[in-house]
Amino acid sequence: MKRWVLLLGRGGTVLLTIGLALLLVSLIPSAQLATSAGSTAIPPEWVQDVDVETILTPQQGLQIAIVANGTLDVYILEVSSHVLYEWVGDDFLNVSNFEEFLEANPSSIGWHGEVRNGTITHEYVPTKVTNATLVFSNPSSEWVPVDFEVSKTSRIAPGMKVRNLAQWAIPIGVVLALPWFVQMWKKRRGSGT
Repeated sequence: MKRWVLLLGRGGTVLLTIGLALLLVSLIPSAQLATSAGSTAIPPEWVQDVDVETILTPQQGLQIAIVANGTLDVYILEVSSHVLYEWVGDDFLNVSNFEEFLEANPSSIGWHGEVRNGTITHEYVPTKVTNATLVFSNPSSEWVPVDFEVSKTSRIAPGMKVRNLAQWAIPIGVVLALPWFVQMWKKRRGSGT
């Protein structure tokens, strides 16, 4: 019985240490690789892809900050802009054609957000290697002025995956190591008197 407690206790401390190390790695902030910013005005019922097309991995992401004076839908699509133009044709800039594309290809939507006279910020990190295209869609009947900043970021490890592993490893490690710690504490307390 003592050997099992010792074996599980040491395994638990190793698991606890690995979990804490993974948690620390997930807290390391991302590094900015490239940043682009700009201003534009989106015409009524119009779609515009921003010249920020890139290939992302689970260690890379896009950090976006958008300020719009009106209603604006923001999409990060997991396709290249060439796919959009091939699918929709010359009428890509039309909101209804773009919505048809989204209905036919719902898996291509990596992220969708809506801005209503304000600011939106988001960090998008894909779960697989993928293309990423930033698209603005103006469903309203008025022009919408937009200021945006997009940064490509890089991490040491995929943050959410590593954090999830740590959230499982730490409690399991504590549970496995606890009987060993109690046994050691009792042994030291008994020998100290």
